[in-house]
Amino acid sequence: MRKIFTILAFAILLQVSANAQFVRYGGRVGFGASYISDDLLTHSPILGFNMGGYADYMFTDMKNPWADNIYLQVGFNIIRRGSTFQQVFVNEPRSIRQGYYHNWYAQIPVLFGFKYEIPQLPAENFVNFYIGPTLNVGIFGRLWDRQVTPGTPQTSINYDTYITGDKFSRRSFRHMRRFDVGVIVGVGYQWHNLTFDLHLDHGFIALMKKDDVLNSMEINQTGGTVTNTDESGHTTQTTIRNRNSYTGTNQAIMFSVGYQLPINRF
Repeated sequence: MRKIFTILAFAILLQVSANAQFVRYGGRVGFGASYISDDLLTHSPILGFNMGGYADYMFTDMKNPWADNIYLQVGFNIIRRGSTFQQVFVNEPRSIRQGYYHNWYAQIPVLFGFKYEIPQLPAENFVNFYIGPTLNVGIFGRLWDRQVTPGTPQTSINYDTYITGDKFSRRSFRHMRRFDVGVIVGVGYQWHNLTFDLHLDHGFIALMKKDDVLNSMEINQTGGTVTNTDESGHTTQTTIRNRNSYTGTNQAIMFSVGYQLPINRF
């Protein structure tokens, strides 16, 4: 459902832009907290990074009093996302697992925005709100994954991607999906040509595929189907589908500073 919603949003926004025109362009750079929200691992943020440029379209042909306030923004960003993680296994033998993901993506956002000049302040003071989907493509990334079990020296239990692994085991996109789809929701303030933005970058796609142990056991025991009989004696068969136990998605809160210029028309 999330994938369908995102695809439809892209199609609608791109269709609307056909009746618009370029009015301004700009660039911004920002930092913030980035983490991967996984239910199984304790996580903490890393320093996220955003840098990119964009162009704004105005809906000049709209028969609407707010036509001068509504815009569509298409951009291209280079972003850094990731997380640190930790997992403690309390059963014997007791183990601790820790590591991090540092991933770099090329991001294409398509944002629908509303820009409003603040009447109580001098001219050229604006506030704006925006929301829209993003497509992220992984460029490169680093993974550190280490598990230590005191008193148990077997390499099948103890490992470190920077010691026991090869150079490929440290490349994060060999372990996780390279493509991600998300949504950006943000608010901004503009003073003359300077812009200041605070936005939430929320990913939708689980970044890895991990087998659900209980789900796999149920499939093995039942052969993948379950027969149900109701009170009237009718039987139905239900197919047990494979379930992904990994829920981690990219999350970030970013603050950016930028500069914006109008596009001159001759």
